[in-house]
Amino acid sequence: ARYSETSVMPKKLFRRIAPHPDTLRENELFRRFAHILHDPNLWHFNRHSVARAFSAGLFAAFLPIPFQSPIAAILAIWLRANLPIAVLMVFITNPLTMVPIELSAYWLGSLVVPGEFKPLPEQFEWRWIWDNLSSIGLPLIVGHFMLSVITAFLGYWGIQAFWRVYVMIYLRKRGQRLTQT
Repeated sequence: ARYSETSVMPKKLFRRIAPHPDTLRENELFRRFAHILHDPNLWHFNRHSVARAFSAGLFAAFLPIPFQSPIAAILAIWLRANLPIAVLMVFITNPLTMVPIELSAYWLGSLVVPGEFKPLPEQFEWRWIWDNLSSIGLPLIVGHFMLSVITAFLGYWGIQAFWRVYVMIYLRKRGQRLTQT
């Protein structure tokens, strides 16, 4: 019998993390969007849906704007990606990861935007950002958009590769178990 790749991925983990579609459909906040939330593709846990969800969520996560979760949800609906995973991916950007992300975005943007790279002062304070916003603002914004695109691309292809490798390992182990019996 031929097994599809989707039958061996650890769906139980994803299903445990994600809310049940009926829970969201019955929620007052989401009730007006129930007709959209009935699309089964938004809840599937297959290689393509999860890869698109990672891509949408990572793209939204690195945008330099507030309220990234609704953007990830809109992208997931548009791309017909797994909605819960897309929204969960946004939480990669949080207070613990904020400083490295901002520094990476500024560095990346300064590689593309002409101008002088302003190194951080030895005694960093958040006030330094506000005082230098006129010179670091454009590289910071450009860097955020570059991070969004790069991580979305890497997230999509990374999940595609991970899923395929996982399936190959699973099938190899399964074949070994069958030949041992």
